[in-house]
Amino acid sequence: MILVRYVLKELIAPFMAALFGITFLFVVDFLVKILDNVLSKGLPASTVLEIFALNLAWMLSLSIPMAVLVACLMAFGRMSGDHEITAVKAAGVSPLSLMRPVLLVATLLSVSMVLFNNWVLPEANHRSVELMNAVSRKKPHVFIDAGRLITQFPDVQLWVNRIDPVSGTLYGIQIYEMERKGAPRIVYADSASMDYVDNGATLMLRLRSGETHIVDPDDPGNYFRIRFFSQDLAMKNVDDRLERRSRSYRSDREMPVEMMMDVVEQAKARYDTLWEASKDKALTTLLDMNKHVLSDSIVPDSAQFKMDADSVQLRRSLQKVRVQELAALRATERLYGRLENEEKRQAQYLVEIHKKFSTSFACFVFVLIGAPLGIMARKGGIGTGIIYSLAFFVIYWICLIGGENLADRLIISPELAMWASNVIIGIFGIFITIAMVRDRFSGDSKVFRAIRCVGGFFKKLTGRFG
Repeated sequence: MILVRYVLKELIAPFMAALFGITFLFVVDFLVKILDNVLSKGLPASTVLEIFALNLAWMLSLSIPMAVLVACLMAFGRMSGDHEITAVKAAGVSPLSLMRPVLLVATLLSVSMVLFNNWVLPEANHRSVELMNAVSRKKPHVFIDAGRLITQFPDVQLWVNRIDPVSGTLYGIQIYEMERKGAPRIVYADSASMDYVDNGATLMLRLRSGETHIVDPDDPGNYFRIRFFSQDLAMKNVDDRLERRSRSYRSDREMPVEMMMDVVEQAKARYDTLWEASKDKALTTLLDMNKHVLSDSIVPDSAQFKMDADSVQLRRSLQKVRVQELAALRATERLYGRLENEEKRQAQYLVEIHKKFSTSFACFVFVLIGAPLGIMARKGGIGTGIIYSLAFFVIYWICLIGGENLADRLIISPELAMWASNVIIGIFGIFITIAMVRDRFSGDSKVFRAIRCVGGFFKKLTGRFG
């Protein structure tokens, strides 16, 4: 019992350090992506903190399994480097006994991660999307980018060819202002500047050298083109307040397993209905085509195929058959296209369901890798833990992301796509764990030298780009 407590105590510090370090990297990357838009909104500190807290959920779902792998490598590597593992073996205790409490804690952590990924993470993602939508409606002019259609303004769509980074002047402007009836009013301008009026509630575009094109809604035959040297255009309802709105729609990353299973069942029911309809439609189409082909009204009978047959009538008859064939083919293609869409919808949500479980149980799988590698590495420094962790985590996520893409394209099943990475790394972990227990190889073995080469490659890679 003393040995169990000692091993678990040795894991706490490297786990917390790794969790903090990895999460910090995710936070920095996230802040770099949204910092400009968030700061330009003039948001209060509480709102910025809420954005950070809501996005912390997906960061933890990724950093916790990585932290488990780093902690195992560092803790067991330190004990091996200080010859504590050798002392344990000399006392007649197998290294597997040191791994058992860690595997038990990793199992409990995996179960906790399943609950976290199923309940906390989807709700945090949903609230984060709602909050970011509210932020995008506050001062939407910061989303004006060159070469992109801007749709954040109510009833107005804006296109800008170029923006002067120093003065903020817009060049090559096209504005599509939707009217209540009739065609939209289209405004072209060479340049424009932006100002706030009404205490920031309205954005005023001061247009220069342009044209306005208007169609009379009462008489579409009347078309007006008005040239102007200077014209002001007010963007209405550009509210400077942060207005939150409830959002009923949820994507697959915003749903727990129960909601996604409902979507899968609905897609499966639609697929079954379409499949039955497609079989009936195909049979009906074949019968109709046979009836028309054999009908005298479409194809002439054998007596009309004599030398004096009316070639024009024959050609028209065959053209009618060809049109019917093309129509039947298009109808069949549409039906099978809808069938494929329902299959892809099922696969998309099944992938997310299995991902919640597979990424959670990666904590257990990484113990099978980290503990024996740490013992055989005989080094407990943070550099060793980071390098080997990076190598295996990159392999893990390549398998996971590649499997997800293949499953979304219906090439492999969602189950295989999401669990293949766990199975591959888990089998390798079991192999090196058994070999470690049986003392089949040490740090100088061929297998470990190959692992060390992979770690050396990542070490050089991180050193080159670090």
